[in-house]
Amino acid sequence: MYAQPKALASYGRIANSETNPLKQIVMLYDGAIKFLNLTAVDIETGDLVAKAEHSSRALDIVHYLQSILDFEKGGPVAESLDKLYRSITVLILRASAELDPALMRRAAELLVPVRDAWETNSRKLADTPPTPAPDAQPVSLKLG
Repeated sequence: MYAQPKALASYGRIANSETNPLKQIVMLYDGAIKFLNLTAVDIETGDLVAKAEHSSRALDIVHYLQSILDFEKGGPVAESLDKLYRSITVLILRASAELDPALMRRAAELLVPVRDAWETNSRKLADTPPTPAPDAQPVSLKLG
């Protein structure tokens, strides 16, 4: 659907060092929320160059999250997320065009509960011990 944006390169380096794929998703949400809030500040301070950069980065992340949705496995959840991402994209574009920091913050606020749900699932995954592959045999170490 979308190519991986250049703005995600720095997140990619950090996220690739993270083995928990759910934590990688949380990091992407954190980035989008951060850039949306920075864009709101940029609008308030009149820094239109920074506004363009920050809103572009937020849109890149939202588009990337949308591009990795798996509609076969995700079913109705993926469809709901797709609708959310489309709505947020429209909200970001509108807030950017109207120079409305409140709308930009609203876009960030809409991502927070979804981000928190991913964070909760990430923690649950981290708390469960890894299960061995079905064909794996226990390994015994002889010391001494």
